[in-house]
Amino acid sequence: MKLLTILLATAALFSFASCGDTSAKSDSQSTASASQAIQVTATEYDKKYHDNEVAADNVYKDKKVAITGTVESINKDMLDDVYIQLTGGGEISMGVQCHLTDAQKAATIKKGSEITIVGTGGGMMATIPQVKDGVIQ
Repeated sequence: MKLLTILLATAALFSFASCGDTSAKSDSQSTASASQAIQVTATEYDKKYHDNEVAADNVYKDKKVAITGTVESINKDMLDDVYIQLTGGGEISMGVQCHLTDAQKAATIKKGSEITIVGTGGGMMATIPQVKDGVIQ
């Protein structure tokens, strides 16, 4: 439990590093981005990062990804930037943090919903796989 608390505190401290521009994209830009993105489920993304972070970075980091998964929670980090936690896979998984560019759209999302977020692979921060500059589809 103490390790989990330390990991959560560390993740919160460093989550601002993966936050990007908060300007909203138009729907047509978002749709075009989704078709050019690497399609992946949150479970697959999470598993690849926990299996081998270096290999996962080679596939996803700094590349456009369309990640689909179940909403575990809708949150704000220390800087008040919005992110959605998608359910990952495995016992030690805390899911995938998807940092968003549109806080208003995040306010309409419900826990347990299945959604797709298009963003940029952000690597792994304190054992939590990241997506930055995410747009909810």
